[in-house]
Amino acid sequence: MNEWMENGCKLAWLIDPLEEKAYIYRPYKAIEEISSFKEKLLGEDVLPGFELDLSEFIEEE
Repeated sequence: MNEWMENGCKLAWLIDPLEEKAYIYRPYKAIEEISSFKEKLLGEDVLPGFELDLSEFIEEE
């Protein structure tokens, strides 16, 4: 992901469904960790209005 950021990517998400965590990558900023799949990822200024509901990744038993 860091290589993507170095090559001009403006926003990236790394989603770990096993740990139910997501990581938000933005250029020149610290990586933000989302530690609950009860959150939503937003497209911010890259994809205005876009939302990804992480609860869709929760596996039901």
